[in-house]
Amino acid sequence: MGKERFREISASVYAWDLYDEGVENVLEQLQKRANVNSVYLVGLMHEERHPWPESTVFPHNPNRKEYQTEDSAAFWKVDRARYGRICPNVPTDFLAGTDWLEVLIREAKKRKMKVGVELSHTWVDHRRLENELSDLCQKDIFGRPLVKTHIGEKHRVPCLNHPDFQAYARNLVRELAENYEIDYLMNCMMPYPMPAQYLLTEYEENFHPMAWMQDAPLLSGCFCEACQEKAKEQGKDLQKIAGKLLEYVKKEPPLTQTNLTETEGLMENPAMYEWLQFKRASVTDFHRMLTDEVRRINPKIEQRLNLYITSHPEYAGIFGKDLAELYSSVRICCYLEHLHLPEMAEKKKKVLRKAQRSFEGCETLLSTIAVLPGSTPESIQEGIRASRACGITSLALGHYDGAEFAMLDAVGSIAETD
Repeated sequence: MGKERFREISASVYAWDLYDEGVENVLEQLQKRANVNSVYLVGLMHEERHPWPESTVFPHNPNRKEYQTEDSAAFWKVDRARYGRICPNVPTDFLAGTDWLEVLIREAKKRKMKVGVELSHTWVDHRRLENELSDLCQKDIFGRPLVKTHIGEKHRVPCLNHPDFQAYARNLVRELAENYEIDYLMNCMMPYPMPAQYLLTEYEENFHPMAWMQDAPLLSGCFCEACQEKAKEQGKDLQKIAGKLLEYVKKEPPLTQTNLTETEGLMENPAMYEWLQFKRASVTDFHRMLTDEVRRINPKIEQRLNLYITSHPEYAGIFGKDLAELYSSVRICCYLEHLHLPEMAEKKKKVLRKAQRSFEGCETLLSTIAVLPGSTPESIQEGIRASRACGITSLALGHYDGAEFAMLDAVGSIAETD
């Protein structure tokens, strides 16, 4: 049986990979074992213990078994003079003092590899959001700072409608687009917190269709002053919408104890639909602001979206048909290969097909393959075949630091690039 052919096989790397294993070795392993022709640095990283999942250790790192990242640290040479009130953190440990993005670009270009950079989930240190930047925080429906949970870590989240955060976000993409010879810039910001129970609902058998409508107004979205001003621009009264949402979700019996469908819920409560549309417009406008900025500086840079939430991105205001007009490629973040789910391939196809429909017209969709601890060569190959069966023409491997070489070999044994 011949290999499946893909236009792009990309892989994510981290600064500690390059420090501990050497950039030449990292790229050699990815090219030789997995036929990788595209690599990107996670350039602005959220706080997280690696390798992921927890309780595992690095399989081939010669210097350490694990690493705890510093929150919202940037691994390029940050020019503090271009920033205003908010500037990204820089590493304070052994990774300090080196422009890891330039290190990666230089070696990747020698190997004729496509090279990019990702701005990951959190762009502002949550400790600063608890203190001197507290006015930037998203506020829940009761006016309290909104907190999201990611891999066990609790974070405050900046409001994407706040003018100071928008200025900071523009400075981030400007610096990268102006100073680095990158082929693509990937945005993986989580715009609104998503309760963990809604991140993987398509893999669960008993998810109640009304659960999100009951919980979302209490656990997601932002109702701060900046959002109220944004709503006015759209002809909406966010405070009035909030009152209607609270009135609805507090009704007895709870929505999850009724036979209501989502459609009936939206018809009963038009404020819910207004709120969803407000989030959609806020997210779309934020992404348009950034993609316009990059396009103005260097239209040759491919703009890529990391679709981190694949179950119900619309709950977080992510509407594919809007963003497909802004991004030429989308990384569909569907890590299933390490979970050992029954009928994994069919579940993966379901996720991919939803994304294909949502982002119809987008030039490139990349299916993620979890070369993570817990995956097997067989599950990895199953995920690749499921992706190809959906017509997907590009893959994205995550993540090198936790990938046993046998998992990379499993990719290369059935996948190659044009």
